[in-house]
Amino acid sequence: MLPESITWINPLKAAALAADNATYWALLYSGQRLSFTGRFSYLCLHPQETVAYAQFGRIEERFSSNRTRFDNAWFGYLGYEMLHDTERFASNTAQFISLPVSCFTRYGIVLVFDHDTSTLTAYTQPGKTIPEWLYAEPAARKPAPPTVANLTSPMSRTDYLKAVEDTKAAIASGEFYQANITRKFTGSFAQAPNSFDLFQRLCEASPAAYSAYVRMGDTAIISSSPERFLSVQPNGHMETRPIKGTAARLADAAEDLRQRERLHTSEKDRAENLMIVDLMRNDLARSGETGSIDVHGLFEVTSYATLHHMASTVTGQKRKDISTLEAVKRCFPPGSMTGAPKIRAIEWCMQQEKIKRGVYSGALGWFGGDGSCDLSVVIRTLVLQNERFEFQVGGGIISDSNPESEWQETLTKARGIMKALGVDIKILETI
Repeated sequence: MLPESITWINPLKAAALAADNATYWALLYSGQRLSFTGRFSYLCLHPQETVAYAQFGRIEERFSSNRTRFDNAWFGYLGYEMLHDTERFASNTAQFISLPVSCFTRYGIVLVFDHDTSTLTAYTQPGKTIPEWLYAEPAARKPAPPTVANLTSPMSRTDYLKAVEDTKAAIASGEFYQANITRKFTGSFAQAPNSFDLFQRLCEASPAAYSAYVRMGDTAIISSSPERFLSVQPNGHMETRPIKGTAARLADAAEDLRQRERLHTSEKDRAENLMIVDLMRNDLARSGETGSIDVHGLFEVTSYATLHHMASTVTGQKRKDISTLEAVKRCFPPGSMTGAPKIRAIEWCMQQEKIKRGVYSGALGWFGGDGSCDLSVVIRTLVLQNERFEFQVGGGIISDSNPESEWQETLTKARGIMKALGVDIKILETI
């Protein structure tokens, strides 16, 4: 693709114009700059080719890694059920919104926003030109909350608390050390909302380095994920940053600071985090050069708009005989969303949840033609399809988990989405 420096425009403003002029496009938006990520945003226009397969090998056929990054860049997601291409699992069949198991698109125009330098570079396929509407003035809009007609869940509060108790019993009997039990919420709007307006509301309520808006006709994926699943550099450097450990933000500044410190020193949260760090060390080692796997910034706490998160960074050097997509496959699904040991934890979670996770708990981002990639863990994410929507929350359960505290943590994680929907968070306590 041919690079061209063009006049800077705020990525959200450019995306608002895209929302008025396109039905198949994507925005990967760095809504929060952090020390390790958040420098770039990407706006993708004019889809050229889309692959939607349930097998990593089929995707690999299209992901050439011997070109420049944007000459063969693919943007999209790997849904959680891609795990059936990694191991043999019994399959949950129930679902609410149906989407391809994976979907990646190569676009004719990719706009790369550098937030550090306020520069904008357009990468265009031959024959494609920057649309004239990009520098128009978008219509004045103040995104209003949609009208939610109903909101429910196939797993009641009682069911969730029992699942936590059963998980603790399974841990005590030696089946696994940790399992990430999640709960899906489903609903409908009185009428289909403007999905990009809803994305803007989510960005305001819950800014994150891995925000994303993927529009596929009548379907939209709206995400404000704070978690990096896996990045790979052209030289093979791999990095994952699993999150485990959560505490709600508090209105009083002094008490909020104490809350952050409580999370940082919590033996329970450190144990939960360390289990997944060990799991991800093992996952990276499956593709890494011997002796290259390392851990940095163990138990770091980062503060977001609605919560504090504990995360650790694991790095490694990818072997040259392993492709980037194969390295992703060997780490998939994200360990922070499964538990440890991974296989048995996945089986247990499926038994408890009884419904497909779909996009949630998978990975979303891009693969470059130079062998690079950057993928988030799909959490804090709404999926819309016409008048229907779904989202999912959960948490890692270990031996000393308190069921009521785990339940409250799921509500904390749902705060941003509920605020974007314009629905009181207390509603979730009654479902």
